[in-house]
This record gives sequence, C-alpha cells and structure tokens, in this order.
Amino acid sequence: MIDLVNDTPTVWRHSAVRVCVALEQLGANHEPLLSQLGICLEDLMTPGFRLRLDLMERLLVAASQLVDRKDFGLYVGQHVEPLANTAFKWSVALSETPAAALKRIACFSSLIDSSMSADFKAYGNRHAVAHVQTVDCKPRLVSPIYEDFMAAGLVALCQNVLLEGRRHFAVELTQSKPDDPEPWYECFGDEITWSAPVCRAWWNTSILRHERANSNERLARAHEVLARQQLTTLKSSGWKRRVEWLLITRVVGGNTSQQAIATALNVEVRTLQRGLKAEGTSFQELLSNARKSHALNQLSCNRPIAQIGYELGYTDPSAFSNAFKKWYGVSPVNYLKVAKAS
Repeated sequence: MIDLVNDTPTVWRHSAVRVCVALEQLGANHEPLLSQLGICLEDLMTPGFRLRLDLMERLLVAASQLVDRKDFGLYVGQHVEPLANTAFKWSVALSETPAAALKRIACFSSLIDSSMSADFKAYGNRHAVAHVQTVDCKPRLVSPIYEDFMAAGLVALCQNVLLEGRRHFAVELTQSKPDDPEPWYECFGDEITWSAPVCRAWWNTSILRHERANSNERLARAHEVLARQQLTTLKSSGWKRRVEWLLITRVVGGNTSQQAIATALNVEVRTLQRGLKAEGTSFQELLSNARKSHALNQLSCNRPIAQIGYELGYTDPSAFSNAFKKWYGVSPVNYLKVAKAS
C-alpha cells in the first residue's frame, strides 16, 4: 500500500492562510486570487483541511506577481506567524531549551508539508536543521519562492526560542543566487551558500543549551503527544481517508475510476471494496461526495457555473444544474442567490 503522504504532497491550511495575511499587510486583496486558483477561503478556515502542494506553490507565485515582490516568500516567512494556534506551535514555544524546540520543529515538519523530511543534527560545536522534499522517496525539486517561504519561516520560528541578540550564523539554499540578493542577505545574514545540495540553517551549539524563560517542558511534552497523534493520522490514514484524498486531487481532470484508485493504492479493486465496506462506506459514495463537495466549494468561490460543471465532466450546463439540484435541492443559480442574500 502506498503512503498517501508521499503520493499526494499537501500542506496544512495555515500555510495558505499566511499568504492571505501577508497580502492584506501589503495592501492587496487575496479573494480574487484564491478564486482564480480554485481555492475556497471556507476550506482554509476548516480544521484539518490540507491544500495540494502544487496549488500552494502556484498561490505563492501568483501572490508575488500581484504585489510585484520577488522576495514575497521571504516576506511571508518573516512577518506572518508560522505555526498558528496548534499543538505543534505550543510543543515548540514551551520547550525547555532552544535545542529541544529545534528538535521538535524537525520532528513535526511534515505536518506543515507532507513531502518534507527534516533532521536536527550536531556537527562538532555546531547544530543544523536541514530539510528536503521527497515524492515517492525521490528528491523533489523545490521552487525558489517556496524555499524562501519555508526557510524564512524556519529561521523566524527558531529566532523566537533564542535569547535576544542570538541567531543562526549561516544558511544554505538550493536555489541559485538571485540578481539582487540584498533581501536574502537582510533576511538570513551575510553567510549564505547558494546552489547547495539541501536547504539548511546553522547555529552554534552553545546558544541552544540555555534554559528558556517561560518554558514548561511538561506542557511541551503534552502538546508533543497531540502533534504526534496528528502526524500519525496523516501518515497512516484508513481506507476512507486515503480514497478521499486521491479523489479530491483527481476529481478535476484526473482518472477517478475505481480501478484507477485501486491501482494508485497498489491493491485489487475487491480489496479496496472490502476495506471501504468495513469502514461503513463505498467507493461510489466517496466519489459522489467528492464531486458534490467540489461543486459546492467552487460555487462558493463565485466561479462560473458552466466551468465548474465542465470540470466535473458535464459538457452540458443544464445536466450539471440538474445534478446539483438533485444533490442539494436547489439549482446552482438559486444557491448563489440564497448565498448572496445571506
């Protein structure tokens, strides 16, 4: 059976929310951008929702173009809270020492990005956090703006657990040196290695050992347990959740046949059917729910009705309208009228 985390890379919703917050700070409206990309703001406000990684990268690129800032990824990483109000955040914020905090950051990094692998290691009198993206156990090429977003967020997060005036001393980036590197030097300092094999940040070990004020290791461990449970759920989902994620990613333009999904999960169709039945559902029910959910979410984002129907395989808008009415009791047009009135 495949690990769905590697098969369909996703990021937690907070990453996209951070982009929206940054756009607001820079005086730009995020709503048209989300609508253009087919991302529903309501989804981003839903606990547990995860966004496809490719959509997240497209969102960063589009946002960068909207505000005309090549350093937009750096801006988000530096100026918007990285972890929101999560168990992950509190396990880090309450850690007894910076070293303990960095260890937890590395441990739970795949909650942020399911394709990410990170480690926190000692090299003599220095420590480093390195992270790489992989898909199907193979290295994944990361866009420069996404690397900026993640690296700047990592540095800002770590800065929060260090004593005032202490910081990392070097950063390695996989991207080539930009034409105007000044924003990167302002963010990371003078010691940047460009075109490195992996993205990595370095600290002197001596500044990671002091006991932090306002720490509470007992509570940090309690939040660590919750974060670990979330990570376990993400990595070892049941049949229903695995199929749901595959259908969500394929419902637009992808092969959503039962055979295709079974093949993606590396099982026989009959095995898939038995697994779903044991969890009280069926493939057809999950496929129907995925189609219905996509239609409703995209309609809520004010996308054209005919385009939504076409994405779901309805070449005739009236056929999609009839299907929508069967699902929800009202036509798409009437749904929009009620939604606007409320």
